[in-house]
Amino acid sequence: MNDYKKMLASFIEVVTFLLAAFGGFLKNVAPPLQVGASYPVGILSFLTLITLLAISAFARRRTDSAAKRRWAVAGIVLGALALGAGITYLRALDKYTYPQRSQLENRRICAAETYLTPDAARYRLTNPGTTTEDLEQNLPDNDIWTPAGIERAETALLVSYLVLVLSIAGAVFCLIEANMSPAGLDQNAQS
Repeated sequence: MNDYKKMLASFIEVVTFLLAAFGGFLKNVAPPLQVGASYPVGILSFLTLITLLAISAFARRRTDSAAKRRWAVAGIVLGALALGAGITYLRALDKYTYPQRSQLENRRICAAETYLTPDAARYRLTNPGTTTEDLEQNLPDNDIWTPAGIERAETALLVSYLVLVLSIAGAVFCLIEANMSPAGLDQNAQS
């Protein structure tokens, strides 16, 4: 039982380090709080831990050079997926959020034009060139986007964020396994 605790503690340290590394970048680019991002970000920590445990379990089975090449290829493929996911998430963030009062760090959720409420559509029709910030300032709270539009925007942001973080984590963990020496693997298995 003690070995499990040690192993789990070390894996949690790795996940904590990964999610806090680079100035907490992954946490800082999470969807806005209106999305309810604290729940998915918390779940993401567990999913990242599960990813690490799964990769580690598969990696311990074989330590030959062919296995190391497969881990390297998996890491590179996941790295490419992470690059694509990063671009997709950035586009989703630009499309489904806007800076509140011109503060980039304080973004708010928005939906596509097709999801404007009737009041917001009328306001935009009578005031061409209206920005989302203008709508927020001139319409009552929650009267800009339909619930379906907000739900669609939230889902797009959360899914693209989850894919981004899990692909980054998977790439890092696969590449760590590809770079571990067989002696290091045997030593880790004994601890």
